[in-house]
Amino acid sequence: MNDTSDNPFAQGPLRAERPPEIRDGKRREKRLDRLRLQGFWPVYAAFVVLALRPPLAEEHPALVGLRLAGLGLVLLGVAMRVWSLGYLLKKAELATAGPYGRTRNPLYVGTWLIGCGLALNAAWPFNLALLALFNAMFYFIYRAQIGIEEEMLRSIYGEPYAEYCRNVPRFLPRLSAWRAGDVSRFSLARAFRNHAWEPVAGTLLLLALQTASWGLAWPVIRGLTVGEAWRRFVFGGWIGL
Repeated sequence: MNDTSDNPFAQGPLRAERPPEIRDGKRREKRLDRLRLQGFWPVYAAFVVLALRPPLAEEHPALVGLRLAGLGLVLLGVAMRVWSLGYLLKKAELATAGPYGRTRNPLYVGTWLIGCGLALNAAWPFNLALLALFNAMFYFIYRAQIGIEEEMLRSIYGEPYAEYCRNVPRFLPRLSAWRAGDVSRFSLARAFRNHAWEPVAGTLLLLALQTASWGLAWPVIRGLTVGEAWRRFVFGGWIGL
């Protein structure tokens, strides 16, 4: 596709030149926003409450590995969100570079990875139940959210967006990036203008609460004094040594 008439991306990232047209979009988005806030926070609270013991205190090495894999997914999800925000110019251009060349919704992939990781970071066997619950909620809520956003993007970009959809999967990333024409470069400053600190701070807070739950709160509930629980926490109890 060397001819610019055949390649709408040849002159650089596709700019938004018309306003979105979406049927009843505001009301639908507000309803989904309420579901995300009111639905997921109780699940996040369960991630903390059911962090009954540190990862290294699990009885079987496979269960320890499962908990540590959860931490790895959390870090991968945070990295995905920061990477994605470094390419995003909301309401100005269609992002197709970086992670957007592998999946059309890398921000939501990052959110999904963080949630799956935090679920696995809870104690066995509750972590698998929480993982199933989180994935069921994520599927129904974010599937509807993505549908609204795709409707909006089709109204703005038309056929070029349809071409992008034909080449890039909706959610699970492809290994090789799709690239058509010149694309934007990653910008850390842009990422922080897009509030990249929010997923970092929010995830660190939830990890800190999980650590405090298994390292301090539950030992006290089981009968230790606060001083003894704190001493054990400092000398390795935070991870299960």
